[in-house]
Amino acid sequence: MPRIQFTTPDGATGTLELDAERMSVGRADDNQLIIADDSVSSHHGEFSFDGSSWTLTDLGSTNGTKIGGSRVENASLTPGAAFQLGHVNCVFVGDGEEAYSAQTTTATTPSTGYGSMPYNGRMRAGFGPKVKQKNPGAALTILLGVAGILACAAAIYFAKQMGA
Repeated sequence: MPRIQFTTPDGATGTLELDAERMSVGRADDNQLIIADDSVSSHHGEFSFDGSSWTLTDLGSTNGTKIGGSRVENASLTPGAAFQLGHVNCVFVGDGEEAYSAQTTTATTPSTGYGSMPYNGRMRAGFGPKVKQKNPGAALTILLGVAGILACAAAIYFAKQMGA
């Protein structure tokens, strides 16, 4: 059975069996193939089998799918093909093939540009529950502002009454 062998940046390894014609891969629990690494998007990509070959399609992931250090949207997979999902090194192992080492067949990372920057998960925005910042002095500031506006309105009213 074809499978994907992977190695995360922290050295954890695993194998994912490709046992259906279409299988989603990502960090979220609702994928058929789960890689629990922060650099892998929640719904990173999809493996599909057309009857003769396997294809990997990137689903608009944040950190991308790379082959040889270059970002790709689609990739035909042949036995021993190395690729990266985010910063996770992967190798496609076909039917009856021997295991490959994801460590020794890593894709090269460019020395300049976006691909050379390390991933910092704290810089992400727009994910997770919205957290409203609490400011205990905001209510008092608003109250003082409304009182100030009312005082100005009253001063203008009384000034007009005296001048008439």
